[in-house]
Amino acid sequence: MSNIIYYPPFFAILAVVVGSASCLTAQETDKDKSAAFTSAQIEFFESKVRPILVDKCFSCHGPESKPLEGGLNLSSRKGMLFGGDSGPALVAGAPEESLLIDVINYGDVYEMPPDTKMSAEEIGVLTKWVKDGAAWPETGEAQEVQRESFDLEARKASHWVWKPIKKPRVPAVENAQWPADPVDNFVLKKLELAGLTPAVDAERRVLIRRAYFDLIGLPPTPEKVESFVSDETPNAFEKVVDELLESDRFGERWARHWMDLTRYAESGGHEFDYEIRNAFRYRDYLIRAFNEDVSYKQLLQEHIAGDLLARPRRHTTEDYNESILGTGFWFLGEAKHSPLQPQH
Repeated sequence: MSNIIYYPPFFAILAVVVGSASCLTAQETDKDKSAAFTSAQIEFFESKVRPILVDKCFSCHGPESKPLEGGLNLSSRKGMLFGGDSGPALVAGAPEESLLIDVINYGDVYEMPPDTKMSAEEIGVLTKWVKDGAAWPETGEAQEVQRESFDLEARKASHWVWKPIKKPRVPAVENAQWPADPVDNFVLKKLELAGLTPAVDAERRVLIRRAYFDLIGLPPTPEKVESFVSDETPNAFEKVVDELLESDRFGERWARHWMDLTRYAESGGHEFDYEIRNAFRYRDYLIRAFNEDVSYKQLLQEHIAGDLLARPRRHTTEDYNESILGTGFWFLGEAKHSPLQPQH
């Protein structure tokens, strides 16, 4: 039986393979702790800036926000300088470098507030405030803003995909005559615990149709059915399965499951549904990989870094680089062809 019929969740692995971040505090990022602000600057903040922050930002990034969206706390100057998951929210004196100013202008990545863009007047107030040094009164300033550290080892220890493979003990069952394979013991054990009994064996005409639809997605021909029904050898069904695994249709059938995972499409969808040129090359690459019994580890490596492998896999007859085609999945999926800038 092919060793690539079942794959652990692809993106579960990608989601866990991230760098470990140490626990950071605002004190480490605030380069301007000694800044002295005039009374006029503080008055501007209290009368103009703070009301905007409270009204437009605090529902998601305020002192009472649970959860704190994006890890960003805008209720203190330290919190802004420290920033959230995307980095510091502001660079004092440099609105053009401040993420806060970019997002309220509905920049390339973020649009905040998400529901309604701030008025030009409000954007102007915050821009002027940052340009003038982002004044904030010392009273009430949080002494420390801390982001939870990311413990990579703890994350790996808690996620099943990183746990070493162990060979489990085959469970004992009451109906010891039913299992034909050790795997059957696990199935039967669950059935017996639930007070259930296995279904009766399928008759041969049903069994061969199930095998065909499962392995290649197509029905058997009448000739194949009759041949199997009349074959009285002990390994008759094994021969059927082996023949199907050798069929090119096997890869075509099972590659579809992987293509569903990567959101494979041959056009971009959305407004104009443009064709994705050469998308078929990734599809055919997957079919060949399944038919050639490429291991899960190899296929995963080719998807993540197929263009960087020192010894890439080669096409069996044409000798071109197969591994690099795995990276094609990054370019598939729906795309917006005419993104609209919201106007408010």
